[in-house]
Amino acid sequence: MNIWRYQIRERLEIDAPVERVYALASDPEIVPSYAPEIARIEVVRRLSEHMVLVRSHLKVARLIFGFLYRYHYHPPTHYSGVQEGGGLLRGYFTLSFRSCGSGTTVCHTEGILSPIPLLAWVAGFIYFHIMARGGIGEELGRLKSLVEE
Repeated sequence: MNIWRYQIRERLEIDAPVERVYALASDPEIVPSYAPEIARIEVVRRLSEHMVLVRSHLKVARLIFGFLYRYHYHPPTHYSGVQEGGGLLRGYFTLSFRSCGSGTTVCHTEGILSPIPLLAWVAGFIYFHIMARGGIGEELGRLKSLVEE
């Protein structure tokens, strides 16, 4: 079966060690402070040393919806998640962290997957460009401000 995808990506340099950036960016209690589309992240259960099942409570058009996600943690270089279930649409994200001198380069990708041609593109365009107007560039900017405080 083919899976179609809509994806956006941003990159930013943060003036802090990779371990500090990773620790703040991947902490479920802190994520809502730099990612305004997330109301809260509730840990459902730890599946392994590097994998956690969570319920991400996302803000969509002034409403809050809870979605199960499988989060993957590989400190201090990778943090990602993919929505569980979701037959027609599944959201995903990934943040990668790389030391760059005394700072850290953060690459953030978010997207939507669908087995139906064009559905991921239409849903992704509406969500990322109309409903979530700030985009992941602003999200990374908030993370940078938080880390560099």
